[in-house]
Amino acid sequence: MGLNPISWDLVLFNYYSFGSLLVTLTTIFLGIFFLTLKNRTIATTHLGIGFMLLGVFETGYFLAAFLYHPIAAYHRWMTGGFILFALAHFTQFLLRFPGNSNQRIAKWVLMAEHSVSVITVSLFIYFTYISEKIYHFTAHHWDFNAFDASRYLALVIGIFSIVGFIIIPTWRVVITKDKRRIALLMFTIGFLIAAIYPNISNILSRDGVMERSTYMTSNVILFLTAFSFLVIAFINNSAERTTFMVKIVGITLFTICLIMQALVYISSQEKDAEYDSLRMVNIERALENGVKSGDIEYAFHWDDSKESLNSSEYDPNKELNLKEIEADLQNVTTYEEIRNLREEGFRKSISLLLDRTHTYFGGYKRFIQKLLEDKKDLSDAELKKLILASAEQWNKRAFVSSNRLEAIVGGSFCKKGRDFVNALGDSEFGFKEEIFSHWSEDCLWDGKDLDQAQLRSEVLRYFRYFKPSETRHYRRSQDGTGHYVAFMKFQPEKQQMSEVGFSYRLYRDFMHPTAVKQTVILLAVIFIVLALFPLFFKNSLVDPLNSLLSGVEKVNKGDLDVVVPVKVRDEIGFLADSFNAMVASIKQARRELQDYAENLEEKVRERTREVQEKMEEVQRLKVQQDGDYFLTSLLAKPLFYNANKSKLVSTDFIIRQKKQFEFRGKHSDLGGDICVTGNLRLGRPDSFKRYTVSMNGDAMGKSMQGAGGALVMGVVMNSILARSAANNRILDATPEQWLTEIYDEIHAVFKSFNGSMVISASLYLIEDETGVCWYFNAEHPYSVLYRDGKASFIEDGLTLRKLGLDSEFEFKVRSFQLKKGDIIILGSDGRDDVDLTPEETIRTINEDEMLFLRHVETAKANLEDIETEIRKTGELTDDLSLLKIEFQGEPKSDEIEEIFESSDHIDKALNTDSVYEDAKKMYKTGRLDEALELLKTGYMHDSANQRLNKLLGLLSFKGKDYNTAVEVLNNYLGTDPDLHEYWFYLSIANKKMGKYDQALTASLKLLEIDPNNISNTINLSDIYRLMEMYDRAEEYARKVLQKEPGNENAHKLIRLIERDR
Repeated sequence: MGLNPISWDLVLFNYYSFGSLLVTLTTIFLGIFFLTLKNRTIATTHLGIGFMLLGVFETGYFLAAFLYHPIAAYHRWMTGGFILFALAHFTQFLLRFPGNSNQRIAKWVLMAEHSVSVITVSLFIYFTYISEKIYHFTAHHWDFNAFDASRYLALVIGIFSIVGFIIIPTWRVVITKDKRRIALLMFTIGFLIAAIYPNISNILSRDGVMERSTYMTSNVILFLTAFSFLVIAFINNSAERTTFMVKIVGITLFTICLIMQALVYISSQEKDAEYDSLRMVNIERALENGVKSGDIEYAFHWDDSKESLNSSEYDPNKELNLKEIEADLQNVTTYEEIRNLREEGFRKSISLLLDRTHTYFGGYKRFIQKLLEDKKDLSDAELKKLILASAEQWNKRAFVSSNRLEAIVGGSFCKKGRDFVNALGDSEFGFKEEIFSHWSEDCLWDGKDLDQAQLRSEVLRYFRYFKPSETRHYRRSQDGTGHYVAFMKFQPEKQQMSEVGFSYRLYRDFMHPTAVKQTVILLAVIFIVLALFPLFFKNSLVDPLNSLLSGVEKVNKGDLDVVVPVKVRDEIGFLADSFNAMVASIKQARRELQDYAENLEEKVRERTREVQEKMEEVQRLKVQQDGDYFLTSLLAKPLFYNANKSKLVSTDFIIRQKKQFEFRGKHSDLGGDICVTGNLRLGRPDSFKRYTVSMNGDAMGKSMQGAGGALVMGVVMNSILARSAANNRILDATPEQWLTEIYDEIHAVFKSFNGSMVISASLYLIEDETGVCWYFNAEHPYSVLYRDGKASFIEDGLTLRKLGLDSEFEFKVRSFQLKKGDIIILGSDGRDDVDLTPEETIRTINEDEMLFLRHVETAKANLEDIETEIRKTGELTDDLSLLKIEFQGEPKSDEIEEIFESSDHIDKALNTDSVYEDAKKMYKTGRLDEALELLKTGYMHDSANQRLNKLLGLLSFKGKDYNTAVEVLNNYLGTDPDLHEYWFYLSIANKKMGKYDQALTASLKLLEIDPNNISNTINLSDIYRLMEMYDRAEEYARKVLQKEPGNENAHKLIRLIERDR
């Protein structure tokens, strides 16, 4: 090529110039952006200077990529001369951001880094100036063959990067305590992305470890990623103001650059593949027909049978290294011969082939022989496949090692070369062993004393190509100015390997037009993004937003006459429309407010009168409704009657209706649960039997609807019992017949309501003497049999639908035998529908049906105790009714006799002072149950001892024995009503037992005595809530909040009232 003057025909663009230009422009744009910010800080100034210096650094790579002339080697002065100063200013940014902190440290660091930079760059320029220039085919650019100078510069760059991007940021992150720590971390990550991988991959790509195209692609992607990190972190955390337009243009530019880089990479790879294909066509024509194209520079032919090199088609003036070419042709011939060996007998054939390979194949030969020894278990086919796959790795290592050996200049090649070869790892053992078998430590080669150039040439020939033919490689003349693209072609029929060389300059000319178009497109896209995008968005986005912001500022100043013009009906136009409507609404509201202010007193009187009228109307309706409730309650009470007179079968029941109300000072309840018992005689007059009838039902519907169903059931059931047992009547019917008739009659009554009134019920008929039991269950909760201390369900599944609904089940009377002492418990679904988390806003309803069995066992089938156990579990959410049937139970003995069974009890009961003292001691020592038992004994003997009653009432309450607590506290407060705390205990105990009327009376009494008792006011509110008197409940809760706005219990009550309403 020669050292011709620089001319335009030496400007040759390619993929690498495109990538370098892309990064260069992006870097310079960022530098301009940071340096043109208004009111920028000193930290931002350093960041801008750093990017401008980095832009000059990247410009050096761009010049080297497109200028095909030895003078382009001086690009290293730009890259090596500016990178250290750029790193120094980036370090200043990380030291000073955001408020120019650490000024003194930053000043000394800047002086030190600039001093080191000046010295390092000066030495680098000197050593490269005296070095020869070399063309790197791996990077496709000119460079200085100054390996040591580059290594020392890289060492200083590494030190600057560690100090600036690791040590200083780590120290700043540790000492920074606010949100700026996150920003510093983001800046550090961005700088590390831009510093670490590109530097390492640059060295690897120049040595041949990595494809240069891979390096350039990853370099562009990582640089843009790093810049994005830095810009995002800066915009979100800096004190400088940036515009919305900057964000749009910046994101668009980065995105388009990444997309273009990927597209250009694909296009360049295809262009390279096209060049290779065309050259191979020219080679085949030249070898087969002798027709040579004009771009063929030379041709060599290696005849393997004659072991001779034919160079008749080569001009010696090109000064190529014929020894290297000969070694390459022989190596590639060996590769092709190995590939053409038959798999059958491959191990033996390759051994014979290796025996006749040339000397410089020795390294590869040792690799293959090692595989033959280590892989004796492989088949011939597997062995062949492994050797060919390994050949690619061996060739790669040889290529990298030869590039690094060629970089060794100056001094003794014997020493430096031996050190390099000796440092080769286990993966290069073949080369090391083969070379040292010829090269002695006294620098003799096979006993001969060679000069440095001859010695270098001998060593490098062991690292020549071992690869398939028809793959591209490059040649340079011995003076370094002639460059060629070469391909080898193997002709197995002639046992001939040929290498044909083409002009490297023509290769660059082939790639240049496409690269120029790609570069022009890049510049056009950047121009459009930077120049036309802002113009477009100015009219469609920026100006409308500025108009909107201007309108907001005027409104903030009190100007409500502003109207934002709507130019385009897009999202911003919609926003402007909405803003105008909002301002008009505010203006209208202000006028109305002024009107209200001027006529406030009159409007308040008008609104107050309207509210009073509505409240009076609501109150009238409520009184009317409560009257209806009260009338229904009065009608229902006589129907829920325990009329059983049997001495053998005893019955008892409790009914706790959920709906509580007050009418004319009288408290009552209302609901759909019902219990009815009675007796009748069945059979003939001369042989009849006595039976006990028990019914428990639950009419569907809330409040009035449920009460109506219960009222109908009560009338029907009592009418049936009345006519069945009137005048000592004896019915001539069997139990099955009687129950069937009863079912049909009740079912017909409820069915006449056409589904608007239905009821679930269990009806039992028990023979008094024998305990034989007949029953039916119309979709009522399962009946419970309590026997020998264990509770279990009688039914095992649904057998009948509710009364009043068609049933898919055939009606059938069921029966079983009761034993002496057995107890049956009937109950409505209120026994299961318990809110397990009454204090929470969201209810958690019990779903465990077995829980009721445990309550029965715990309470030993006592109804009051069962109710207490249910209430301990949670809050009732529905009506509760329980009916107990006991067959031939033990008659109740006198409680006095039970208490005084032993003389010890008698003595203690008679001495109430002793009872009091002993009970106090037991309580203090944690024996609450024993203290309660002793106090109850004393109470049975002397219920007038107020000292004893006071302690028993308190301990009964704490022990959750609410029945005893209510009885004793009523007794005590009858003589000492001024003990405020005990009224509170009495109210709580009654509430726990579901006796809301008594609880309300006690709480109101305490309110009268102590109106400022906050705990009692909260309890009173809760009682009203449970009685469904929500207005009164909220009234008292609000009173608490007026006194204690932060009272959590009052707030919780408000939430529960709103939930239950």
